[in-house]
Order: sequence, then C-alpha cells, then structure tokens
Amino acid sequence: MKIIHCAPFNLFTKTGGSLYSNPVKISMGFIENGHFVHNFDYRDSSRYYSLFKNKKNGQKKMNQLFKKLIDEIKPDLVIFGHAELIEEDLFYDLKKRNIKMIFWYNDMIIDTLFKKVGHLFDKVFITGAGKIIDDLKQINSESFFLPNPVHKSIEANIAYEHKQKFDLLFSGRKDNERKKLISFMEMNFSELNVKYIGQNPENTIIGNEYFDLICDSKIVLNHSRDIYKINKWYTSDRLMHILGNGSFCLSRTIIDGEDFFEDKLDYYKDENELKEKVFYYLENEEERISKSKWLHKRVHDLFNTKNVSSYIIDILNEDDNKLSKYEWYR
Repeated sequence: MKIIHCAPFNLFTKTGGSLYSNPVKISMGFIENGHFVHNFDYRDSSRYYSLFKNKKNGQKKMNQLFKKLIDEIKPDLVIFGHAELIEEDLFYDLKKRNIKMIFWYNDMIIDTLFKKVGHLFDKVFITGAGKIIDDLKQINSESFFLPNPVHKSIEANIAYEHKQKFDLLFSGRKDNERKKLISFMEMNFSELNVKYIGQNPENTIIGNEYFDLICDSKIVLNHSRDIYKINKWYTSDRLMHILGNGSFCLSRTIIDGEDFFEDKLDYYKDENELKEKVFYYLENEEERISKSKWLHKRVHDLFNTKNVSSYIIDILNEDDNKLSKYEWYR
C-alpha cells in the first residue's frame, strides 16, 4: 500500500526525540512489511509556515500542503497520529474519496477534534485498553488497543551486560503530582546515586543521551500519572525505552500487565513500597539482571515494530485468521 502517516515526527523541534518516537517506529514497521510510507509532520510544517514559528499561524498553509500531498501521492491509506491541526473538512474529503483512514492516540485523553470527526475513521487505536476503549467506542465502535512498539535498531542496547553508574533514574515533569514523589525520593534516597531528568527545561535530556542514562542506571522508574492508572494495559512509551534497552524497571501498577510480563515486571503502588523495592533490588543484583534479560527478550519478541504495524493492517483488513496470533487482541 501507499501510506501517508500524518503525525509529529520531530523534524525541527525536540529533534532528538525522533530517535524513539512512536510515529517513527510505526512507520518503520509499515516499511518492514513492504509498504510505501511518506511521513508528514503536521506540527512542524505549521511552524515552518509561520513567521514566528507558531503552530496556529502556519496551520492554513500546512493544510494546503497536506491536501496537495494527498492529491499527488494518491494514498491507499492515511494514518493520523493526534492531528489536532488538521481541518475538519479534510477528513470528510478523504472519506468521500474512499481513502482509508486510521487514527491513533498516544495519550489517554479524547480531544475535541476526535469528538467531531472520530466517526469517520475506518479504525482507531490507542495505547491503553479497558475504560478508554469503551469511551472511544462511544464515538467509533472500531477502536482497538495499540501496544507501544520497540525496534532492534533503536532500543539497541543491552544494559544488563554492563556496570552502571547510577543507582536510580527518574524521568518526568515536576508537576504537582510528581513533585510530592520527588520530595519523597530526595528525602529517602539521599545516600543513593539518583539521577533526575525532565523536571525543567534545564535538565531535560532527549535523544541518545537519554538512552545512555537509562542504560547507565541500575533501576529506572516508570511513573505514569494517576489520571491514567484506570486504563488496562496503559503505560507510557518510556517502559519500552527501559525494557527494550535491557534496563531494570520499577513501574507503577499496570492493570493486567501480567498478561504480557508475567511476574517479571515489578510494581510499586505507593511511596513506601517504592522505597522497599528500590533497596531490595539494589541488594539483589542477580534477580534484577535475570528479570531484565527476560523482559528485554519479551518486548522485542512481542512488541517489535514489524509485529505492531502488521497488526494495524490486519485490523484494517479484518483478517481474523491473522489476528488470532496477537496476544493483546481480545
């Protein structure tokens, strides 16, 4: 198929993030499965067309460029990742032209645009299940879970084979919710070598340096926000960055996470349990490495980009025979 993938690809902004962004990985998977893919970064294209590099000011010209691209490539399928700047009329035009459309979400919040045009898509995907899928199905009944993918050329490290400098790595914005956690960690882990990143622009690390820090840490936290905890299987794509690179992860509880990770991914439900498990795994290196090895192989076997992108196409084609092989297809 000829595919146009309209999503944020970090062409001009947060460029290092393109190393491990889900849009890039999903497109790589389609190419691995034999499809042509043109990546269209609607956000940075809007910035490009704005004198002051403002997304809104360049929105009109970006949409004109996107329409021209569709007319010239004549895709079989257009995939939208978020797409909050795309004009509503364009979705209706694609529908009239019988061009297949897929929409996918990285977040657990249904935005205003999707509420208006969500019914137009042939299939919808989101990186969570349970309640959020039920909510999406109120708008489009063809809504499905989408795993966060990994790729062997991106998550290419094997951290458990090396000595690590840091005891613990925490990555995340210092919002009101995480501020309390960071204060707890600073008070209770003062004797440990802890690395904090992402709390402000000055200590935000992206690109390969971010992966280097993951690999150089004995324990890496995967701390999703409270608002997202109610959704089955949901986790930030950070989990794939950690496990895919062979590092050891302590994660906030993932509802039904054992469906994929058995008892190898360990969770903490509160700060006291976090403290207990951090010290436990720092003292029990053999168990830490054993679980890291198992999880590293597991995510590369199960959630590799070729497998995830093949699943998207099999859903689009409603191929029940092929869909039965995906563990997350229920």
